[in-house]
Amino acid sequence: MRKYETSEIRNLALVGHKGSGKTSLAEAMLFDGKVTTRLGSVDNKTSLLDYEQEEMERGMTISTAVASVEWKKKKLNIIDTPGDGNFIFETRFSMIAADAAVVLVSAPDGVEVQTERVWQRAEELGLPRVVFVNKMDRERADPEKALEEIRSMLSSDAAAVQLPIGREAGFEGVVDVLTGKAFKFEKDGS
Repeated sequence: MRKYETSEIRNLALVGHKGSGKTSLAEAMLFDGKVTTRLGSVDNKTSLLDYEQEEMERGMTISTAVASVEWKKKKLNIIDTPGDGNFIFETRFSMIAADAAVVLVSAPDGVEVQTERVWQRAEELGLPRVVFVNKMDRERADPEKALEEIRSMLSSDAAAVQLPIGREAGFEGVVDVLTGKAFKFEKDGS
């Protein structure tokens, strides 16, 4: 990786409730950015970011991990944070280093306790936020309900910029509302 000017570096915190898919999103970003040749998985214990023995045994992030990827000629430092309430202090401190936050919401589970807490922390820090509704391919995934909860519990101004193509096991991709362009996912998950 080349040397970057400070103005070319972005620190992005992935935050949300336990099990919302923060580490999986980070793994997908690293794979899509060609940092790795395989898509790491928390469930299969092949994650680059959840590498501690206890994290692998529990299947969850305990300590913040940072990985970098080059994207559009910028260095993006991905800050993968814990979502379990027992480790929220780790997340709160990690968010101080961030320029922005991606708040993950599980489509089947909606906005949960830690989602609200990290949203509040991002607000305290003045961090710009985007909400990423994850796990759209799962049983009981309900993006409309998730958006309603986001609007009622996090921000009444929230607007969907992508709409799903298909539901649950039939989820195939998204349509970008701003461009009208459809994006279908590859079989490898990218």
